[in-house]
Amino acid sequence: SSAAIRSGYKWGTVGNLWYPYLYEPDRWELGSQADPPAQGIITPLPVPSCVPEFFSDTAVVNGAAWPYLEVEPRHYRFRILNGSQARFYNLQVYYEGDPGEANRLKPGPRMIQIGTEGGFLPQPVAIDNQPIAFDPETGNATSYSLLLAPAERADIIIDFSNVAPGSRLILYNDAPAPFPGGDPLVDYDTGAPDLSNVGGAPSPAPGYGPNTRTLLQFRVTALSGAPDPASLGILESLAVNRTPSAVLSVNVPKDLDPKKAVMVRDLTLNEDFDDYGRLIQRLGTGVSTGLNNQGLRTWARGYMDPSTENPKAGTVEIWRILNLTGDTHPIHFHLVNARLLSRQPFDADRFIQKNQIKFTGPARPADANEAGWKETIRMNPGEVTTVIMKFDLPTVPFQVPLSQNSALGVAGYEYVWHCHILEHEEHDMMRPLVVRP
Repeated sequence: SSAAIRSGYKWGTVGNLWYPYLYEPDRWELGSQADPPAQGIITPLPVPSCVPEFFSDTAVVNGAAWPYLEVEPRHYRFRILNGSQARFYNLQVYYEGDPGEANRLKPGPRMIQIGTEGGFLPQPVAIDNQPIAFDPETGNATSYSLLLAPAERADIIIDFSNVAPGSRLILYNDAPAPFPGGDPLVDYDTGAPDLSNVGGAPSPAPGYGPNTRTLLQFRVTALSGAPDPASLGILESLAVNRTPSAVLSVNVPKDLDPKKAVMVRDLTLNEDFDDYGRLIQRLGTGVSTGLNNQGLRTWARGYMDPSTENPKAGTVEIWRILNLTGDTHPIHFHLVNARLLSRQPFDADRFIQKNQIKFTGPARPADANEAGWKETIRMNPGEVTTVIMKFDLPTVPFQVPLSQNSALGVAGYEYVWHCHILEHEEHDMMRPLVVRP
């Protein structure tokens, strides 16, 4: 079933769009103030300037701020895309308490995820409503509901059949921004402290913005027509009764057997300072490119540097991607869908100092709702994220010429892989991906 999403709340009065154009050293680290300080910095900072990331104060759903959706007591299918440029979302459904506010002590119906950005999952996955929680040592998220990074998608079903008409529920988010560390200045929540004197927002009143936690209201109306057939509950039954062993057995298709990989690449996610001393995130290989402008070893490469990821068409490769930064990065692969094999903690300091990978804990498999085809994968700080891909070129009814970009240093079909946080990919966390014929 479906229904129109309509804007309905009193929250917010001004619909201006605003994006920062100044680099604020008191908010973001500046190279000249780093330890050790970056050298050879160009001054002053340019205006307008790029910024490391931006978190606005109002989320929109289908183009509407704080909309509501009327639903009947039946099953609904939602295809969700995180279209924010930098904000992560941990989506949950709760009954409404105070008008327009989620009662986090009263969870609503669970979500049943059936697909990702790469298509249907091998099996449906039950996602219960629970707040996000973090490991106190690593800072990484350890439990969550439907966690979506920028560009991640989820195909889900919510069954409102047991929700009484007249009820109201809230689609709620509690993922911090930046992710996973968080900054109270950009977490807009009802009753939060007044941070206007330090560059944040006044304390939001109930039912008003700024608010990035309360996203959407469901209004349950009376059932019209016959109730949903019992067969629509099969997916939830399968999801609830699945076993962990089933998750592992379907994670990697037989034609993507790791034993068939022709190469294992070690790649890196890096953070340095640019020529103006601004934070810059970049991709790199496992081979150091020398010292950065802080005199520290770096593996980072620019988008315009010669291509280093040049798989041959039709081959299978495993990529081990080491996150040396403090952010979780949603890494997006063009041309191919990938399978997530594992995430494993490692000693990032040892790698930086000695260029050696030392794992500090066991590998864990993909989450149950990641056990399918993915084109955007979350990669956490201090972890090696291992993915497997087969680089098949698409079959098209016309001739496709090889890339004419001589700077690549290799002949082939030019694609890219990059972080999907908008400010990161534009400055300069993107690299060419050239598939050789």
